[in-house]
Amino acid sequence: MRARRRVDRARIIGTLDERIQLHVAAKKVLDIMPELHPELDIDIEALEHIRIGFLREPCGDLWGYCSYSSGGKRYATEYQDRHRTHRILISRVLLQDDPGQAFRTIHHEFLHAILGSAEGHGPIFKMHEERFIEAAPMIRIRGGLMWKSPDFL
Repeated sequence: MRARRRVDRARIIGTLDERIQLHVAAKKVLDIMPELHPELDIDIEALEHIRIGFLREPCGDLWGYCSYSSGGKRYATEYQDRHRTHRILISRVLLQDDPGQAFRTIHHEFLHAILGSAEGHGPIFKMHEERFIEAAPMIRIRGGLMWKSPDFL
């Protein structure tokens, strides 16, 4: 059996404007999480300390990824013991080409961070994920999301 060889691709950090867009989008998603999921114990303070960045490119059909922490100190961040997440990565191309889907993907990855790896894409996860789609008109009304397109959702 041959060992799988890892293909190392350059890390994508994006331009300053792209990074700002990503962080603004993540903040806006975090701001509405408690309202969308009132029965969940959402530790916003801890979630605000999760590293957020871009996936390596090309990333194919992968839009986002929630990487869980192993509990070690090597890449530890503040509050990591409370959110158990190492980082969340989003497709840079998706952020530019389809901001609405990027917002849904950021919400999706934060749900993974909140519900934990054991839930995966199970029934509780799916129930909570649907709430973002149902709330899209409410989110649009709030406005000010700093996107080129007025119909971001």
